[in-house]
Amino acid sequence: MADDAKSSQNVQIQKLEALGQFAGGIAHDFNNILSIVEGHMHVAIRQLENGTLKPEQLQKILKATQRGACLTRQLLSFGRQKVGVEEKVNLVEALHQQYTLLRPLLGESIQFFMTVPEEPVWINAMPDHLTQMILNLALNARDAMTKGGELAIMCTPYQKQRLNCDSGEETSFICISIVDSGGGIPADILPRIFEPFFTTKDQGKGTGLGLSVVYGIVDQLKGSIEVSSVQGEGTSFDIYLPVTEAPVADVIVFNDVKVCCSLAGKTILIAEDEHELRDILSGIFEGMNMKVLTAGNGNQALVVQDEYDGEIDFLLTDVVMPEMDGVKLGEIFRAVRPDSNVVYMSGYPFMDGRNDIKVPAGEPFISKPLQEDSIRRVLECILKCRKECRKERM
Repeated sequence: MADDAKSSQNVQIQKLEALGQFAGGIAHDFNNILSIVEGHMHVAIRQLENGTLKPEQLQKILKATQRGACLTRQLLSFGRQKVGVEEKVNLVEALHQQYTLLRPLLGESIQFFMTVPEEPVWINAMPDHLTQMILNLALNARDAMTKGGELAIMCTPYQKQRLNCDSGEETSFICISIVDSGGGIPADILPRIFEPFFTTKDQGKGTGLGLSVVYGIVDQLKGSIEVSSVQGEGTSFDIYLPVTEAPVADVIVFNDVKVCCSLAGKTILIAEDEHELRDILSGIFEGMNMKVLTAGNGNQALVVQDEYDGEIDFLLTDVVMPEMDGVKLGEIFRAVRPDSNVVYMSGYPFMDGRNDIKVPAGEPFISKPLQEDSIRRVLECILKCRKECRKERM
């Protein structure tokens, strides 16, 4: 019994040490981001006072906050949690976009190659799933090639199929390979690379989340990942993801609005319990020349809409709010105002088993932190689709 107690105590100590290393890495990354934001803010304030403030200075602040949002998404992926709803993503198009993103990050000493199918390949994923996976693996590969080398990303059909136990149908897979010519991963480390908190970087210089995040995303996408490495020759990560059918023609694709529908003159009701965010959103929509109504929770939103005599074109509601959550509000709002469009937003992880906060499949959704361009695209797309549906009924 004494040996068992000692063993249990050692395990607990190891967990606490790992947690401490993890907390140190997160604190390091967040403090860097906060320092960048604060530094650029001080410069912006001085420039504003001197009348020399330029947009570039504010764009630096925006870029730093986006880094913070990316770190948050990594934390959620590490915890096997997700923010947002999955949609059908064209893997080929997404990888082409990744090439454009990665090329300047890799440096001139690394030759970068990408091979993808000519025809679209569709998978079920959230928009930034592929970005997080490919970025983590590609930058790890870059760091492993300190003297330069070659990095190849290849996307090829995978012939093996898996039987779906629920439906009895077979699932086809696509393989994404990320191959580098770096120094390789030592054999004694290889079995641990997907462990949470494990890192070979100096203390406080890394969270140990990178590959754990990749593993978590692949697991969420119902895929698998394999790694092979030879010291002195390089490393290969192979990600197998299930493919799905192409989206039907009437599916709304929020990131591909080709025809802009004017939002000027439209009315939007914002239901958000964070008052500062509510004020920011109000300013965004007022800048689009929209009429803005606001509420601090679901119950208030119902009162506001009841007292408003005009048409409400959009309800933009947070998913998690006190008194009444956004999903329940959306259901009631649709019943009392069937011509209105409900759009959900959240920064909260949608955990399995929490059906009370799960956005209905296919409903418009925007992940926090909110970006003005993304909000505009979603609302314009909804108007466009509604306009086309009316034409078809005429």
